[in-house]
Amino acid sequence: MLAKKINICLDFSKSSSRQSGSFWDNNLFGKNDNLNFIKWEDFKNEENNYLFLYCVPDDTIKFLESKEDGFFKNLKDKKIKLLFFNEQFNLFMFDGNIFQHNYNIKHNCYDINDILYWKILNIFKKYSIGEDMLYFIHSAKGFLDEIEQMKKRKIIWIDSTWEVKSKHLQMHSDLAWGREELIQKKDIRLLEEKILRYHYACLFGGRHPKKHRHDLIKNLWNKNLLSFGKCSLTPLPKDEEHSEFRNISLPEHGTRAAHHLHPHENEIEIFKDVFLWVAAETYCPNGYPYFTEKTVKPIMYERPFITYGNPGTLAYLKDYGFKSFGDFWDESYDNEKDDDRKIVMIADIIENICQKNLNEIDQMYDKMRPIIQFNKNLLINTDWRRDLVKFLS
Repeated sequence: MLAKKINICLDFSKSSSRQSGSFWDNNLFGKNDNLNFIKWEDFKNEENNYLFLYCVPDDTIKFLESKEDGFFKNLKDKKIKLLFFNEQFNLFMFDGNIFQHNYNIKHNCYDINDILYWKILNIFKKYSIGEDMLYFIHSAKGFLDEIEQMKKRKIIWIDSTWEVKSKHLQMHSDLAWGREELIQKKDIRLLEEKILRYHYACLFGGRHPKKHRHDLIKNLWNKNLLSFGKCSLTPLPKDEEHSEFRNISLPEHGTRAAHHLHPHENEIEIFKDVFLWVAAETYCPNGYPYFTEKTVKPIMYERPFITYGNPGTLAYLKDYGFKSFGDFWDESYDNEKDDDRKIVMIADIIENICQKNLNEIDQMYDKMRPIIQFNKNLLINTDWRRDLVKFLS
C-alpha cells in the first residue's frame, strides 16, 4: 500500500460505452486501493496526479487542440501527468517506417511532425509541458521495441536518434478484465459438462464488417461447413464474386458477435455446446501482435481456440504463459503473413474437425483438458495489473 494514493481523472475519456469512464475504471484499472478516481476540478497540486485519455490518433489530437489555455495551465500548475492508453494504434510510426523511405506505401509519411507521438509532443511543448509528463500503456506488442530502436537508429526526417523521455508500460488490459470476470462468474464449469453439439463457432456479427471475418465465413460456406458450426456474420456490403452470399441466412444464433454481448445476455449459453472457438481478432494497423477479449473469452469458458490476427498473435499470447493446441492441429497459420493463405489454413483446420463425429470431438476435448484447465488457472491466478501501480508511482 502506497503512503499516498495515485489520483486518476477519467472525466475526458471517450463517451461511447466501450470507452466511458466506468469502462476504464472496471477494466483497465480494476479495484486497487492505491488508486483514487477523482473529478477534474478536484485535482490539487500533488506529485501523483494523472489525467487519463484513450489514445485514438485523430480523436486524441482533436480533443487536445480543442482545449483552451486554461486547461493546459491547470495541467502544469497542478503537476498533472497525461496517462494515455494506446491499445494498438500507430504511435511512433505511420504506415511505413521512420528509419527508411518506402515509396510503395500509399500513405507513407515524410514529416516527423505528422506522426501521432510528435503531434502530441508539439501540442504540450507550446505550453512548456515536458515529454517526461507523458505516460503510455500499450496492449499490443512492439512499441517498447520501437523505443529501443529509436535510441540506436537514425530517424530519416531528423537525421538523428531519439531518446524517448515519456514512460511506457506493456500491460494487457483484456487479461486483467478476464480475470475479474472469472472471479465474478464462479459458475463457469464447462469442463464438467458433456453437451457439445457444434464443431466450432465463428460469431462475427459485430457492428462493423471486416474483410478477414467475411472471407473466412465465405470459405467455410464454400466448403459446406456452416451447418457444423454456430455462426453469425455482418457481411461486407459488396461481394461481386459471391453476390448471393451477402443475403445468406445463417443459423438461429443471431447476428451479434460474442464479444459484443450485452451484460444481461448469458454468455455461457453461447459457449457451452461449442467445441472450437475461432477468434477473428482486431487487426493492428502497424501489424503488431495483438489480441482482445475475443481470445480471452474461450480461455474463460474452457474452450480450445484458434486466434486469427496479425502474424505472431498466438505467440504473443504464449508470451504471457498460456498454452495453445499445436499438438492437435497445425498452428503455423500464426506466422503466415498472407491473409488469403492464412484463411485457407484455418479453414482446413476447421474442415478436419468437422470430419470427426461428435464422439470423436468429445474424446479430443478430454485430451485437451489439462491445457484448458492450465490456461484458466493462469488467467484467474495471475495479477495482470501487478506492474501498473509501480509504473505510475
